[in-house]
Amino acid sequence: MIFKTGVAIVGGGCSGTLVAVQLLRQGYKGGIAIVEARRELGKGLAYCTGHDEHLLNVPAGKMSAFPDRSSDFLDWLHAHGASAAVPGTFAPRRLYGEYLADLLESECSRMPSGVECRQICGEAATIALENGAAKVVLADGDCIEAERIVLAIGNPASSPAVDAATTEVETLLHPSPWLGDALRLRFPTERVLLLGSGLTAVDCMLTLLGQGEGSQVTMVSRRGILPQRHTACLPAPAFAPPVGSASAAAVLREVRARIEGLREQGHCWRVALDGLRPVSNQIWSGLPTAERKRFLRHMKPYWEPHRHRMAPVIAERLQSYRSEGRLTVIAGRVRKLVRTGDSIQAEVSQSNGGELQLSADRVINCTGILENYGDSPRPLVRRLMADGLTCANELGIGFKTDGDGALLNAGGSPSTTLFTLGPPRRGELFETTAVPEIRVQAEALATRLIRGSW
Repeated sequence: MIFKTGVAIVGGGCSGTLVAVQLLRQGYKGGIAIVEARRELGKGLAYCTGHDEHLLNVPAGKMSAFPDRSSDFLDWLHAHGASAAVPGTFAPRRLYGEYLADLLESECSRMPSGVECRQICGEAATIALENGAAKVVLADGDCIEAERIVLAIGNPASSPAVDAATTEVETLLHPSPWLGDALRLRFPTERVLLLGSGLTAVDCMLTLLGQGEGSQVTMVSRRGILPQRHTACLPAPAFAPPVGSASAAAVLREVRARIEGLREQGHCWRVALDGLRPVSNQIWSGLPTAERKRFLRHMKPYWEPHRHRMAPVIAERLQSYRSEGRLTVIAGRVRKLVRTGDSIQAEVSQSNGGELQLSADRVINCTGILENYGDSPRPLVRRLMADGLTCANELGIGFKTDGDGALLNAGGSPSTTLFTLGPPRRGELFETTAVPEIRVQAEALATRLIRGSW
């Protein structure tokens, strides 16, 4: 079957839904087709959770879907039973998915005659450009012909398999907490080993330990660093981008100097980091590729837990579980996983020296996402690269794009047909995975698609 439309959006999570909302909001007159295998739009990987303990790590007052309507999400919460919500509330992530779905439904209800927005349930297998026509071919053989295609593909459900040597542990090793029933406790005293200690691991820990009072969780990560805690801070002062800083180390010195200066004024380090956010992409673009790689290799493990913080209530629960002895955090690297009967033995090289043997009933990979686009686990990404329709950026962690999200082909020319936003622009941009950045990209991309400026 062949469908024809104006804009085909591959992916119906946050990024794809916001592009569709912006197209309709800005008066797009053509057809929109959203390709998404999940039944509900707006509920991609981040917001499809059904667990209320999985909270947003950004307060509600900063989570509007629109750059020009800062209180929109907060107003939606008030209208949907959360009358006590305030700008500093950390709402359940599932509610944000419902909010996005409601926004799209509301815009669709006001579509004028001749405008169509439809979901096509399926998975995009290939994209082809033939004689000026663009086609999205689905896994079931159906085809969508479109004037423009937006790749709103977000992140995959998991990183590549852990690099530890394994022996017959496949049935007890989950490649991702978001696939299958990985977060279902098998019995009340189950011991679960989590690979990673970031926000994904914290989500898993909350769900698992909340199901059985005798259960235990151990997190193992290279440095054993947990996400920092959000606190109530004053608005962040404007951060002037470092001028002429050609190295990551020079930028780090500038940031530390700013933190020290604000500390002398009675502010905490969080104010400095929040003030850095609006200019971080500008700073990033000024660094040579070698310095960007250096940052990812050496500084990112320390930046992430300070930049992506957890809600205060989650921090309190985490500390309580540690005090009770139900949560253990180890700095080290899992070298080997071996199945022994119905359990797994993990060999861990500790960061402070020495080897440790751990016993667990299951292992869940929570190492987060830093996808290598040159060797992506996603068939669509690999096919796009093989066909020369796009290429990986210099860091290999996203597509190469122009300043507005048009994909660059293998020859370096920007496409007039293929566009992207959000996580696939990682590496080209420093901040591109959170709603405050994605909403701006979605608005700008919709404007570009409507005006046809390329």
